[in-house]
Amino acid sequence: IKVKMSGNAAELRAFCLGALAASAVGTILYNSVLRRAPSSSSSSSSSKTCLSSAPVEGPGTSASSKNAGTGYDGPLPKLSEEYRAEQLSRNVLFFGEEGMAKIRGSTVVVVGLGGVGSHAAHLLGRSGVEKLILMDFDQVTLSSTNRHATATLRDVGTPKVAAVKKFLADCAPNCEVVTVNEMFNAESAGVLDGHGEISFVVDAIDDIPTKAQLVKACIDRKIPFLSSMGAACKADPTRLHIGDLRSATKDAIATKLRWHLKKLKVSIDDPLIRILYSSEKVTAQLAPLTEEQKANPKAFGAVDNMRIRVLPVVGTMPALMGMAISSFVLCEIGGKPFAPTAAERLGKSVRHRLHQHIKNRETALRDEIEAGVAPEGAVYGVEVDTDDVEYLMAELWRNRCLISGDRLGTQLELIKWDIKKKATLSNLVLMSAKGMKKFKEAGGKEGIDAQVRERIEARLELARRVEETS
Repeated sequence: IKVKMSGNAAELRAFCLGALAASAVGTILYNSVLRRAPSSSSSSSSSKTCLSSAPVEGPGTSASSKNAGTGYDGPLPKLSEEYRAEQLSRNVLFFGEEGMAKIRGSTVVVVGLGGVGSHAAHLLGRSGVEKLILMDFDQVTLSSTNRHATATLRDVGTPKVAAVKKFLADCAPNCEVVTVNEMFNAESAGVLDGHGEISFVVDAIDDIPTKAQLVKACIDRKIPFLSSMGAACKADPTRLHIGDLRSATKDAIATKLRWHLKKLKVSIDDPLIRILYSSEKVTAQLAPLTEEQKANPKAFGAVDNMRIRVLPVVGTMPALMGMAISSFVLCEIGGKPFAPTAAERLGKSVRHRLHQHIKNRETALRDEIEAGVAPEGAVYGVEVDTDDVEYLMAELWRNRCLISGDRLGTQLELIKWDIKKKATLSNLVLMSAKGMKKFKEAGGKEGIDAQVRERIEARLELARRVEETS
C-alpha cells in the first residue's frame, strides 16, 4: 500500500520504532502481571478465578456476549497478594491496614443496578470489597447508557447485573460477584439471608413500594443500609445530603416512602434508616404519555404496576449519588464513619448566640463550684468555638434533639452530657427545651432511656474521633 508521507524520514522511522517498543512493553506487562497464574506455593483452589466463566442467566444473555468489548478471552485470574496490595495501596493509606482488612472481608448487597446502583457497585468493587451481591430484574436499554456506570452499547438488551459483573471481572478480579436477575420483593428477600453475614445494603431501587419492602427487610434483620432517593429531574451536586426520612422535605420519593413504610408498620424514625437525597427543587417534569401508551399502558411497563412515564435524568446526578453512597459505605465498614451534613448552614448570629450560651452556663457552673454548691465532681471550661458550634448543630446532631425528637424551629441548645468534663466537641449534646427538662428530671445521662443514650453516645464517639485528628 502506498502512503504519501511528509516530513523527515528519519523522524518518522524513530516514531514508528518507539510505538513498536511501547506496544512490546505493554504486552510484556500484561502477560507478566495481569495474566500471571498464581504461584506454585498457593493452594490448589487459588488457581480458580473468583468469577464464574458462565454468563449470567437472564433474557438477552449469551455465552458469546459475556466478554464482548473487554478485549480478553475470559475473566482475569485473581491478582496475587503483592499486586492486590499495590492496587489498593491508596485506600490503605486512608483506612489503615485494619480498616482495609474489614473492607476486603465485607459482603455488600446492591439492589437496583441503574444509574445510582451501578456507580455505587463498581466503586465498591474497585475499592476492595471482595464480595458483592447484585440484584436487579431489568435489562440495559439504549437510553440508560447515558447514566449507567459500566454498560456499553454492546450490553443493550442484557441484564444490568451482567454488565456490572463483566466490568468488575476486568478491573477487580478478586471481587466475587453474585448476580441475581430478579426483582426484590417479599419472596426474593432471602437474598439477604443466604450469603453469610451482610455488612451493608445499598438500596438504589426507583420503585417506591419495592423500596419500602427492602427497607423493612433490612430493619427486620438489623442490617445497616443506605437508601437512595430520587436522582431524576435534578442536577445541582451541592444539594446532596445524607440524613433521615424526616430531613428530606423536598424529595417526592422520600414523601411517598414515608407513607408506604407507615402502611408496613415501620417507624420512619427507626435509627437504621439513612437516606441520600437532594434538597434541590425539581424544575423538570415527567414526559407525558404518548397516545400509544395511553391506549395500552400495560404494553409499555417493564412489569405490572410500575411507572411508564419517562423521567428526565442528567447522567451526572446518578453518578454523583452512587459515588456518595459508596464513600459512605466504605467509611462505615472501614472504621472511619463521618457525620454527614443534612441541613442548611447556620447563620453567623445563631452560631455566636449558641456559643455565648455555652460560655454563660460554664461561667455559672464555675461560680457554683467556687461557692461549693455545684454537683460533686463538676468541671467547668469551654473548648469549642463558633465553627465547632456549626459542626455540632448541622453535622453531628443534624439539627435534632435525640431525647425529644424536636428539630430546628424549636429552641435548641448545646448542653453538656457529662458534668464531670469540660464543654468539648465530644461532650455537648443538642437538646430542645423538652429534652433539657427530661435530661434534668432524669438526673443526667444515667437516667435517660438506654436506647436513646446509646444513640447519643455513638454520635459523641464520632466527635471524639474528630478531636483526635484535629
